Amino acid sequence: MDFVGLFKAVLFLYTVRVQWYVTVNGLDLQGPVFLHEPAHRVEFSNNSGGLIECSGHGSPPPEVEWTPIPPQQDMVVQTTNGSLMFYPFTAEKFRHEVHSSVYRCKLRNLVGTVLSREVHVKGGKFTLFK
Repeated sequence: MDFVGLFKAVLFLYTVRVQWYVTVNGLDLQGPVFLHEPAHRVEFSNNSGGLIECSGHGSPPPEVEWTPIPPQQDMVVQTTNGSLMFYPFTAEKFRHEVHSSVYRCKLRNLVGTVLSREVHVKGGKFTLFK
């Protein structure tokens, strides 16, 4: 299988709906494509917080959404560039539904929608072993 075929096969596994190129009234439209798809697993310390990047391109440019929508905006927020930012927190402020959850990034425009792989998030206090 060539690289292009492999790319299409992998993309298909994570795609809800996609139409690559469409011409409407002389305008070339393109469905969203990931430039930076989030990793499958993201871990971060409660002292540092964490950042999950998600971005893409298309014509028109896609909107970025996260599912589920983070329940507590004082602990996690979607930035203007589409990343999901987890604020540092104390051990007492740990919330399972925020800091130990599964998220997905969605890119959407008029032409189509793509959905990222599941992102398993684990935030909390970590001990380094020597």
